[in-house]
Amino acid sequence: MSLIEDIQLVASWLVALGVPEESLLGTALRAGTPPEIAKARQRIERLSAGEVLDDEQVGLDAAELLEREITALDGRAQEILARRFFADAPETLDELGRAMGVTRERVRQIEAKARANMVEALQPSKPLELIGAAARELIGTVLPLNSLLDLLPALARTVDSVQQPAWRVLDRLDDAYEIEDGWCVSPTMVAAQTTTQTRLLELANPHGVVRLIDIDELNPNVPADSQQDALVAWLRHCGYTVDGEHVLTRTQSVGDWAGAILSIVGSPMSSQELLDRFAVRRSVGSLRNAMSIDERFERVDRDRWALAEWGFASYTGIRALVREEVARAGGQVPMETLIERITGTYSVTANSVVAYASAAPFESRNGIVRLAGSDPSIRKTPERTRRLYRRGSRWLYRIRVTKDHLRGSGSVAPMAIASILGLQFGQTRLLETPLGPQSINWTGNQPAFGTIRRFLVADDIETDGDLFLVIGDDGTFGIEPVRPLTGDSLGDALALVGAKEGSERPRATLAVAIGLPAESPVSSVIGGYRERGDTEVADLLVRARTALEDGVAPSRQVRAAEINDILDLL
Repeated sequence: MSLIEDIQLVASWLVALGVPEESLLGTALRAGTPPEIAKARQRIERLSAGEVLDDEQVGLDAAELLEREITALDGRAQEILARRFFADAPETLDELGRAMGVTRERVRQIEAKARANMVEALQPSKPLELIGAAARELIGTVLPLNSLLDLLPALARTVDSVQQPAWRVLDRLDDAYEIEDGWCVSPTMVAAQTTTQTRLLELANPHGVVRLIDIDELNPNVPADSQQDALVAWLRHCGYTVDGEHVLTRTQSVGDWAGAILSIVGSPMSSQELLDRFAVRRSVGSLRNAMSIDERFERVDRDRWALAEWGFASYTGIRALVREEVARAGGQVPMETLIERITGTYSVTANSVVAYASAAPFESRNGIVRLAGSDPSIRKTPERTRRLYRRGSRWLYRIRVTKDHLRGSGSVAPMAIASILGLQFGQTRLLETPLGPQSINWTGNQPAFGTIRRFLVADDIETDGDLFLVIGDDGTFGIEPVRPLTGDSLGDALALVGAKEGSERPRATLAVAIGLPAESPVSSVIGGYRERGDTEVADLLVRARTALEDGVAPSRQVRAAEINDILDLL
């Protein structure tokens, strides 16, 4: 029976029932429907496109329609489209002009006309318009390319004349969307990524974390069982990190990573536990250093960290814990009680508590721990401290750069540094620098500088060179390499105390550097350096005594390289 006969049979049945307005298809068969009517409707429902259309019509899928539009153009237009407009690596107008024996302007004209003809093929009433409209509707804002090809399989076929898949040809012709790196986006990749960024910012917690479950599905045209995988793939394509069921939107710094992970876990973690969750490689030391100066975090045990917003009690080291317990007990506390309280709260051993409670600034007698007296006193003034000099409104402390500095270790500071900064025992001070805060603490037996590695790396400073750590009266910090020594005794002495090159009053400069009056006699200046332990500087001044007494400025040494430069010009 033919299709027309089947349609007429079903229609006659509905008329006979008195429901001529009812649809032929799409409704449930009424009870009592004769078998021949049911079979006729089944035959209609099972009809395929190939049974309705002839062979030529069946072959007109999207790829073939595009092929016909392209091959309707002249040969040169087809070649230009294939080698330039649709090509993955387009040739230039000049290259095509030389190959075809025409000017670049002529190539441009042919290309422009061919493109206009192809775009016209997507206009309403054209066969390809339905395909273009379907693609735009399916893509929405974001759709994986493989999902589009599952929904419109003909787009995966190759358009032979340009040797490109049909989806790529349509992409180049339709400005409503872009297809790039396996993604279909509308209207552009930047716009789609910006839309995603805006939505994530709306959903993120204070640490930049978003739950995947709170994000809208990527595209309703993606199969339900692939929605989450597609969403995760898109977020990673946009540059976000996905950690299990969460998206991390802020990962620019170590602190951002740690804050995000702690907010996900919801409980304190050790440095190594945090690093194990990082998607980037960092050292335990760099993580600890970053978290220790970041107000978002609280150290709640020897090596366990929490978000400050959780309100955990801060762990400031065993010595500080002992001090707190002694103060809480009114000035003295039994060692047994001290051990029980500290080891019961923090991951420290009893032996560690005993060791700290028995050393300065505490004393332990007859099982009772108390303060041994006042905090350790500052033994020397800055003016009497070796390798520490005054220049203008700054103090300069000379050190030798070691491998430990480059590895990121801190370094011991003289007690006078605490005097300069007004630093009390148990405190930490942060100084301002262009590279971020620089810490100086006095939590051990004497003050210490935090790591200066980032300054050494920024200025490309290697080991075994001399360097000044510069502390300004305005609370700033920096580094300054010591000028290379030239063999001129007075010039070298000035270099070692951080004097500016070309000093016109060397004796006054050297005197003021160690706190002496500017008009101090040479003998007093030399004696001052020797008394404070700067024998290297004192010996240089002895050799330069005559020049120093005469007020002669140090001679400027001409480097061999400079002489060679001059000779090259002759």
